[in-house]
Amino acid sequence: MSGAGSASRLDVMKIVVWVLVGIGALVVLGGIVLPLVHWLLGALGWLIAGALVIGGGIWLAKRAGSRGEVGSSDEAQRLR
Repeated sequence: MSGAGSASRLDVMKIVVWVLVGIGALVVLGGIVLPLVHWLLGALGWLIAGALVIGGGIWLAKRAGSRGEVGSSDEAQRLR
């Protein structure tokens, strides 16, 4: 009869161990993984913003270059 009592005690211990493992996983998730993901998303946001600024500057430079510079030979001939 002592075998049945020890088996139920082992089942209770397994449940307790799994609950503690779950709590530990939540602590690790909250303390390590979430701040890491937050930092990575923040860095990604800054990279996107920088790419937009640089791309916009290149687009403006190309647009200004295609119009020609002030005082170019075309404008000089039109003024004569």
